[in-house]
Amino acid sequence: MTFQETAASLPNGFHDAELQRFEMDYVHRKLQFDLVVWMGDMDDPRDQELYRPARLTLDHVAFLVIEPPDISYPWLKPGRIRIDAGDGQPRQSSSALPVVPAGTTISWMYLGELNTFLLLSAGNASLQWTGFEENRT
Repeated sequence: MTFQETAASLPNGFHDAELQRFEMDYVHRKLQFDLVVWMGDMDDPRDQELYRPARLTLDHVAFLVIEPPDISYPWLKPGRIRIDAGDGQPRQSSSALPVVPAGTTISWMYLGELNTFLLLSAGNASLQWTGFEENRT
């Protein structure tokens, strides 16, 4: 599965998921994200605020670009980091990206509270649930 296919398998993609941490293993070209994925259903008031912890693993990582946080945002303040994600290079990003190797695609993760992007090129993606659903209502 690709990053995009993994996102498409979720009820809301990675929209409004929360980034807990990430780790890049350059030796094995593996990137892992610990997330809390929004599983909510906006049409059901009882299930609008369902979240579930997960680990997203990307293999065959060609590159990872970490843009600096926007200085006009309070990024030094600890707290939740909501994300969104997609494929290709977002037009709001000014980072120059290397050539994408065969078998990989460009994806992005937007970090809302930092107003910045993580840009990456990877092959396979997998999602593993690491806990149970929690209703935050």
